[in-house]
Amino acid sequence: MDSRNPRGPLRAGEDIILVDPKGEEHLLTLTPGKPIGTHRGNILHDDIIGKPDGSRVWTARGAEYRVFRPTFNQYIMNLKRHAQIIYPKDIGPILLWADVFPGATVIEAGIGWGALTIKLLEAVGPTGHITSYEIREDFAESGKKTVSRFLGECSNLEVKLRDIYQGIEEKDVDRIVLDLPEPWRVVAHAGGALVPGGIILSYLPSTVQVKQMVDSVNEHGSFSEPEVFEVIHRPWHVKGLSVRPVQWMFSHSAFIITCRKIT
Repeated sequence: MDSRNPRGPLRAGEDIILVDPKGEEHLLTLTPGKPIGTHRGNILHDDIIGKPDGSRVWTARGAEYRVFRPTFNQYIMNLKRHAQIIYPKDIGPILLWADVFPGATVIEAGIGWGALTIKLLEAVGPTGHITSYEIREDFAESGKKTVSRFLGECSNLEVKLRDIYQGIEEKDVDRIVLDLPEPWRVVAHAGGALVPGGIILSYLPSTVQVKQMVDSVNEHGSFSEPEVFEVIHRPWHVKGLSVRPVQWMFSHSAFIITCRKIT
């Protein structure tokens, strides 16, 4: 399923991260015969193809750049995108609190830019299955392209151009992950689709939405008491004797809400 090769030389057609002398990252696809223009001089793609991951390359004017296969974080954060994404700082906790396991059957809505979909696919593995509901055709297509560019073709991913507010067709689902503005409209459908003990997780930016989702879950009566939290990512600067928080941080992005189906 995963088209990436974590070992071996960099190949034509492969995505790479080019890091400039200031530490800024640029996502590129290696194309034979193509130059990379920088204000410090050009670098030829042919000078990168065949080198090991983590190599150094130089422009014609002697500026040093570094080349890496992109990590998931680098891939997602450097993509040009027209849809909001679930940030990597939240994706790890989503996988853990939703307890997405190898072989799981997962419903996702909506696919958006496909960042979470990639990690859901990796978590369920080749024996699991992901069904993504999406009402916008452009998001459905861009999400599939993001996934296939990073993982290759995934036969265990199905993207449905369908409104999940109108119902869930699947039964005996292990997990339901919702990145929607009104997830409370899915609660009753989720109750009929999930296996006993199955988990529903919702990703919401505002406290008003959180309150409505929690009230809806509690009123439905088929779920455990919801757990609500957010994730704060605070980077630190460590250089010589200077050890301090950086001047910016990834603070609030969204709340994560989880609960389990009870019988």
